[in-house]
Amino acid sequence: MIGGIEEKTPKKEIMRLRGVSRLSVLLLVVLQLVPPSSAQEAPAAPVYRTRPANVTAALGETAVFRCGVVRRSPNVTLSYGNYSLTCPGDSVDFIPQALYGSCESHVREIVAVWTVKGTSYSDNGTRVVCMQPLDSTVLVAVLHVFDNGLNYFVLVGCTIGGFFGILLVFGLLFIMLQRSESFRKCFVGKEPEEDMVTVVTRDEKEEKREKKI
Repeated sequence: MIGGIEEKTPKKEIMRLRGVSRLSVLLLVVLQLVPPSSAQEAPAAPVYRTRPANVTAALGETAVFRCGVVRRSPNVTLSYGNYSLTCPGDSVDFIPQALYGSCESHVREIVAVWTVKGTSYSDNGTRVVCMQPLDSTVLVAVLHVFDNGLNYFVLVGCTIGGFFGILLVFGLLFIMLQRSESFRKCFVGKEPEEDMVTVVTRDEKEEKREKKI
């Protein structure tokens, strides 16, 4: 009996090892055929480095919008209303709208910048849109313009200052003209000339007669 057990034990061990090896081979085949899901769903590296933010500015103040992407992106486009700026590229300047666009190149990013030099009521609610080709995400910012009341006081001050300025100019002009001789001759008239009376004596008359003779 003991000899029989010793003969059967190696066979069972061999069968067990064969089953384990077959299972290992099957697992390896499955792993090669099915790619890991984590590699497929890994998020892409971020492209935007500087995101445009909403700006609130008082009437007449300067507003600045910025949008930057990593340098591996071919370009970035920043739109202000109907005006577009693509960087890398040349700066643009729209003087009637007091709008200036520029491109900044840094070590790790490309930045597009819109600068509104003097905000007005027409700029209120303007949308600023940032786009780039490596990411379908569109970033949007809005400009809010409010009146802080300072413009009213500035207007009143300018009106009062202009009124007193005009009075001062006319006063100085009147004083200068009053002291001017040409002004007197033109508006006052010429001074009456003194009557010249010539006195002729008898001796002078006789001398004239003798000369005639």
